[in-house]
Amino acid sequence: MTQTLTSMDEYHSFINKYPLVVVHVMRENCSVCHAVLPQIEDLMREFPDIPLGVINQSNVEAIAGELSIFTVPVDLIFLNGKEMHRQGRFIDMQQLEHQLSMMHESLKS
Repeated sequence: MTQTLTSMDEYHSFINKYPLVVVHVMRENCSVCHAVLPQIEDLMREFPDIPLGVINQSNVEAIAGELSIFTVPVDLIFLNGKEMHRQGRFIDMQQLEHQLSMMHESLKS
């Protein structure tokens, strides 16, 4: 389930609503961001109960300060509202999947 986050309030609500979420931060004219997003969406199909939030920093500029983002794309995993894993610029999909899988398993036990 992919949700577009269009404000800081939506972002805060999203990360606190679910126990485990992934957030993809991108910009409008970032070709890497737009290339990574389908890969993230494919990965998330393996975890149908974990929502994906997509936030466009071009429209929600305050997210950069909130998350100390200096480059995009940035993919973050939040567990119980706290940032647990971050990858920026060069996204290692295997590492992201590994971290997500470990946190997903920890919620089941």
